[in-house]
Amino acid sequence: MIHLVRRTFCIRGVPLDWDVDHLRSFLVDQDSSAGPIVRSLFPDIDGRSHTGTVTFQSITYGTLPKLSENNLKLDDGFLGVTTLFTPLADDHKINVIAISGLGGHAFGSFKHRHSDFMWLRDSLPYDLTLEGTNRPMARVMTYGYESTVAHSKSMQNLEDLATQFHGSLLSIARTSMTRPIVFVAHSLGGLIVKQTLITLSRSKREDDERLIRAVYGIVFFGVPHDGMDISALIPMVGDGPNRFLIESIGRINSQILSIQQREFYKALGEEGDSEIICFYETVQSPTAQQDEAGNWTMTGPPAVLVTKFSATHCRPWEVGPEHICAVTRTHSNMVKFERHDHEYINARERLVGISRRALTARHRIRALNAKCM
Repeated sequence: MIHLVRRTFCIRGVPLDWDVDHLRSFLVDQDSSAGPIVRSLFPDIDGRSHTGTVTFQSITYGTLPKLSENNLKLDDGFLGVTTLFTPLADDHKINVIAISGLGGHAFGSFKHRHSDFMWLRDSLPYDLTLEGTNRPMARVMTYGYESTVAHSKSMQNLEDLATQFHGSLLSIARTSMTRPIVFVAHSLGGLIVKQTLITLSRSKREDDERLIRAVYGIVFFGVPHDGMDISALIPMVGDGPNRFLIESIGRINSQILSIQQREFYKALGEEGDSEIICFYETVQSPTAQQDEAGNWTMTGPPAVLVTKFSATHCRPWEVGPEHICAVTRTHSNMVKFERHDHEYINARERLVGISRRALTARHRIRALNAKCM
């Protein structure tokens, strides 16, 4: 039996006056047999158009629907910032930005492997609600970047990746109202967040100052603060241009990460200015192994890719169970929740708490907004 693999596409450039029904009708006109299902449609980060997520009931890997309008772009790369949910304007109190890890995908890394369920889009916005009204309060976004391991042509290092991420966030700083930011970061994505915040803390530019003051919370999932097991990755990269990046996040050559950690603590300010939560994996992960045909498959010997010690470099006042949490999953699966997943409930409660505490720390944001008026 042949099973169709349904994948999710990002569609950008959708006019702001289009709704879900209008977009679906447009896609049906392009290919009536594709069976488009519009999963989300919200303004993009700069508010100039809508960004949507779409699945097709009759589209398999290797095919891509063609769009007749040049202003619309359909792809499955999800590079840059993708808005997954935006609350009503009066209810919008916080921004949540998720970033995936090494070899990850901005959408797929957080999607359940065997269904269309993606918790950042389908559950989290409805769990982060205003007390009293229970209406959604968080705009939820993902950020994607080039993070391929094998056959990569990228020469980017951590600073390069952080520079790109920094640039993608500037639209938030240029809005009339600054809202608290909570980052959700998996693996390498957490190191990119840290490097970005270090850069922001050193800057004297007004936009950068607004951004760093807006950041309240960071939820790290399997982030290798003290390095990760890269023994199976080095044969994959060989002498490729991304070898330096891979080596820089290894356990043996962790001097770069040690320096980053010291600078990161300085960037976040004092107790009460920000909050960190660290999740760590407790199941060994399969590793990459090359088969006789030269293809890389995840059939190698299992290993703990990021140890508890490496994943839980929180600050002295953040060492209790509220801030350091186990996930009974492998490194990759620790952010792939399914609907009604008990591990998601654990993560959800931490995210609800950190988001609501971000609102009680709004004195920093109010002071900043008053300064900029």
